[in-house]
Amino acid sequence: MKRLIGIASALALASALIAEPAKQGLFLDQNFQAAYNPLGMQLGTKLFYRVPLSKEGGILWESTKVDLGIENSLSPAFDFVGAFVDIEPIAVFDLALRAQFAGYYDALGYGFRDLEGYDSDYDASALDSIDSRNAAGFFLSAAPTLKFALGHVAFSDTLHVNYFNVDGGKGYFYEIFANCALAKSGVEFYNDAYLLWMLDSKLMLGLNDSILFVPGSGYRSQTLQAVGVLNRSLSGKLSLYTALTAGLYLEDRYLQYKPRAAGMAGIQYAF
Repeated sequence: MKRLIGIASALALASALIAEPAKQGLFLDQNFQAAYNPLGMQLGTKLFYRVPLSKEGGILWESTKVDLGIENSLSPAFDFVGAFVDIEPIAVFDLALRAQFAGYYDALGYGFRDLEGYDSDYDASALDSIDSRNAAGFFLSAAPTLKFALGHVAFSDTLHVNYFNVDGGKGYFYEIFANCALAKSGVEFYNDAYLLWMLDSKLMLGLNDSILFVPGSGYRSQTLQAVGVLNRSLSGKLSLYTALTAGLYLEDRYLQYKPRAAGMAGIQYAF
């Protein structure tokens, strides 16, 4: 599911191409996300307050800002809720920090699954044979992003450093976000790079390269995908956005050279 959530990076990069000055105020963001290979879906909600950092003009400073708020990610298998801060001190760099309570539940038959170690099987048939259960913990994330836009072209590279501490922190589990085996007190790195071309003020097309790395086991997974992003303002306060990706796994334990696809659709309202 982590690559599903990474679509948000494409939306942020699309905004960089439009290069609108940051506006102070309270914002509500609501979106629905879905993915294939592995199959997943979730509802994302963010409520945040935005403060511009500079009154100076110029492409390096007019978009600088701090977003501070709360967010929730709800799926049939988990509910992550917590606080975040996104700091953009200059147009070419931003840093997103998150601290969330992680709740897994098996009411719908998905839930939390224990594994014996990094080498445990977690393909579809193996997961079906493992009993799911309720579990809880916390999730911390730091995600620095380098980005630039020149004319109709924009590029960004985001490194997500994610730390999980769940179910007491001892043992291993199936990490449903990234579709991998992870220690219950474990770290994963996820690098998400986008190159987009702006066809007009609303539509962008491009490529995405995503790499997952688990330092505890040395495991890697990589996808290369085509990307389409649509941003449209419906009024002075309400905007609509959608993003679609489709491509192949170049490297993965179970899905190498198999297709994957993901999509996101959402709205953002400025109070």
